[in-house]
Parts: sequence; structure tokens; C-alpha cells
Amino acid sequence: MTLELLIILLYLASMLAIGFIVQRRGGVETSKGYLVANRNVGPLLIGGTLFATFWGGGTLLGGAGAAYGGHMLATIADPWASGITLLLMAVFFVTILRKMKIASLGEMYYLRYGTRGALIASFLSLPTLLFWTSVQILAIGKILNVLVGLPGTESAILAGLIVITYTYLGGMLAVIITDNIQMVLILLGLAFLIPTGIAFVGGFDVIAANTPTDFWSILPSDASPSGIGWTITGIMAWFAAWCGMGLGSLASLDISQRVFCARDDRAAKQGLCLGAGLYWVAGLGPIFLGLLGIVMVSTGMIDGAILAEDPELIVPYLAKVLLSPWMMALFVGSLMAAIMSTASSAIFASAAVISTTIVHGAVSDHIKDDKAVLRFTRLLVVAIGLFSIGISFVAPGLYDLMIFGFTLLFACLFWALVCGLFWKRANAPGAIASMLGGLLTTIAGVVVLSIQQGAPTLVPPDNEWTVFFTFGPTVVAGIAMYVVSMLTQKTHPPVPLKDTDGAVLKWPDLETATGGAVTEKGYPVVRASTAGRDEE
Repeated sequence: MTLELLIILLYLASMLAIGFIVQRRGGVETSKGYLVANRNVGPLLIGGTLFATFWGGGTLLGGAGAAYGGHMLATIADPWASGITLLLMAVFFVTILRKMKIASLGEMYYLRYGTRGALIASFLSLPTLLFWTSVQILAIGKILNVLVGLPGTESAILAGLIVITYTYLGGMLAVIITDNIQMVLILLGLAFLIPTGIAFVGGFDVIAANTPTDFWSILPSDASPSGIGWTITGIMAWFAAWCGMGLGSLASLDISQRVFCARDDRAAKQGLCLGAGLYWVAGLGPIFLGLLGIVMVSTGMIDGAILAEDPELIVPYLAKVLLSPWMMALFVGSLMAAIMSTASSAIFASAAVISTTIVHGAVSDHIKDDKAVLRFTRLLVVAIGLFSIGISFVAPGLYDLMIFGFTLLFACLFWALVCGLFWKRANAPGAIASMLGGLLTTIAGVVVLSIQQGAPTLVPPDNEWTVFFTFGPTVVAGIAMYVVSMLTQKTHPPVPLKDTDGAVLKWPDLETATGGAVTEKGYPVVRASTAGRDEE
């Protein structure tokens, strides 16, 4: 058995052990403990888990490949726009979301838009998380195949099953604990690889002499290989890179899941800011590794043809070339940590949004069958995890697939989320029209693109299509939200924003439109004339 393989097995065993320990200590015996870690997590753990959640195969492998092929300008979406998401969440969303006493964003959609709106929103949230999970599993196969020589398919299946198991056992608390352990391993891995790479190429002077002039630019550049230049299309693509991930990620379920776990608003805000800072600092690592690849090709140290077909292999290839057996073993562990932390978070967030949408109030005092919620959520963890493993083997490139997933969130859910929390006139028909308008516009674009390419295609092949997929559906969704909401104010009066106990948080004057009635569980009644005719 090789040293690398031994380290991997020990790491996987330790992740399983954490799941078992959390379960045995009784921290996940209730739905509140399992879904939101009893709302008792401090800022350091929140920051660490947010960093580890965002930092996955798409960031590490995909970011290095994007920097190698398109310089830092090609990495705006991740990590830079992603970090801004965390800051926006801290400033504008934390307080109001936590006041709602919910366990997932699916419940926010329920409280404002009724059952139908919540089901549609939750359904549209899933593709991004499934894409993201599949990206991580695909990355595991790539890494272990290149570094250790293990078959990619078998490696991905094994790691995926381990993630499913410890998430199933320990719930959100196990995910947070493993995320923070994985964060340390991630930073250690970069600390090994980057200095070794600098020494290998001959130091900073050699790097500076072979760095493209515009490599570190984050503004449009006509000379950039990314194609984002000072043209109308280039400038729009530049804004699209910031908006697709930066605003689209606001509706991502895994970020809000951490907010709900914090012990108070201050801990949530501090954790979000800490996570953003860690992500930006560590995010320079993959970009610098992409630069090292450029330098090594320029100086003839490696054959550029090796990376021409798949530049996302640059990180495992550099590790294989540069590191000693012990350092390689530790670096492989850090890569596994980066990927598995993200996969577990995405799987858990997907399961939580389904369970809390179907069993609203799953972590409140109103819940009647707490054990049923636990069983249902755990079943979903297994089902979603297995499904993600399956679709990972037909996934295209890591970075582009990840960005497309978050762009889909921007297209379908941005307006539903923001208007649900901040626009008094938002109602169920407007939200549903907005979500479906964004989705149908995106599907229409995919159909046209696939016909143009002669094969089914999800990932935009050029900046023109990137601009369309980012802004076209979002504009349609925004117009639909406003127009349909305003046209249906009398037939479908908007409801006030309430918490799961029925207390009004915003717009109490809307109580007169809905009669102020609540069900026996304390949830707002949506009258028969509204979108949710059969709802509570």
C-alpha cells in the first residue's frame, strides 16, 4: 500500500468516526439538532464551515485551470464574486432571516408565497446543488486517478459514499465539524505546494519574468485570453461574472443553512465576514498555481500539450511533479478535504430544503412528529447523495458547470428571494411567474445553444452566451415579478412576513388583506382566493 493511499484511507476513516461520535453524543436526536445544530454555533466555526463549503473541486482545480487559460480575469466569478456574496448576506439578510425562525430558505418561500411557491422555489434550488455536488465527486475521481493511479470511477464512488455516511449520521453538526477540520487541511496543502513550486521554477525573479503582463488584472483587457475585453460584449461578460455568482449565490441553500445554525446574529455576521476573508486569501492559491503552470510551460519545464486538453488537471499534475512522497500524501489529504466538505454541505442543504418545505416548521415548537422529520431528512441525504454520484460521471468541466449552476439560481430565484424579504407587494403569482419565467428563458437558451452546437450543451461556449444566460432570464424574471404581482394585488393579496410562530415581522397592515388568520400550528392562512388554494 502506497503512503498516499494510506493517508486517504485514514482520512476517510476519521470522517466516518466524526459522524459516529456526533450521533453517539446525542446532538442530533431532534430535528433542531440535526438540521440547524441547535442554533448554537460560534463565529469561528461558522467562518470555517463557510470557507470549506465554498472551497471545493470547482475552486481548486477549476480555478487553477481558469487562471492558466484566462488569467485572473477568468476567475472573477470564483473566488472574488463568491466572497462578495458572504458580505452581502452579512449586511442585508442575516437579521431578517434569523428572525423568521426557519431551518431553510424553502420555509421563507412558504411563509411569503404559500406551498406552491415554496415547492417551485425548492425544486429550482436543487439543480445548482446537484451540479455542485457532482462537480466535487468528479474532481475526486480526477485527483486520485492522476496522483495515486486509482481508477477514477471507483475512487469517486468510495468518497461519495463516505460523505453520505457521515452526513447521514451526524447531520449539520457533523458537517460543520468536518468542514473546519477540512479547512485546516486545505490551508496546509496550499502551504506545502505553493512554496515548493516557487523554489522549483527558480524563485520569484523567474516567475516575474514569465508572468503575462495582464495576468493579475481584474479589469477587462483586450489582450486577455479570457476574451473579456473593452467591447460591449466584453464589459457585459465582466458584469455577468460578478452577478452570476455574486448575486446568484445569495439564494444558495448552503450559505443560509450556516446562518440558521449560528448562536446569534452577531455570530452569523462575524462568521460570514471571516469566511469571505479566508476565501479571498486562499483563493489566490489556485490562481498562483495556474501562473506556475504558465511559467513552467514558458520555460520548458513541462510540455504544454499535457495541459492543453484539460487545464483543470494542473493542480494534481504540479503536485505529482513537485512534492515528495510525504508531502504528496498530505496534499492528497487536503484535496480530499476540500472536495468532501463541499459535497457534504450541498447534499445536506438539498435534503434540508425538501424536508422543511414538505414538513414546514420542522425545527419549531409546533412540530408534531420530530422523529418522522429526522427519518425523512436522513432518507433524502442518502437519495440525493447517490443521485449526485450517478450524474457526476456525465458532467463536463468543473469550473464552467459550477458557474452555470449558480447562474441558474440568479435567473430563477434572485427576485423571489429579495422581493420576498424586502418588497411589500410581492405575492405568490408574481413569485411563481418570476421563477418560471427565468427557468423557461434559460431552457429556451439551452435549446437554441444545443441546436447551434449540434449536441446537448449546458455550458456557454463564449461571452455572448454567458451574457445571455446571466442577464436574459434574470431580466425576464424581474419583469414578471413586478408585472404579475401588481396585476394580481386584489385577487391574490400579498401576505405579511411572519416567523414560524405566526408573529408579524414586516408589513402588519397586510394582515387585513388575509384576515390575520393562522392555523393551529401558527402558520399564516393563505385564503382560498390566493395562489395556494389548498394550503394552510
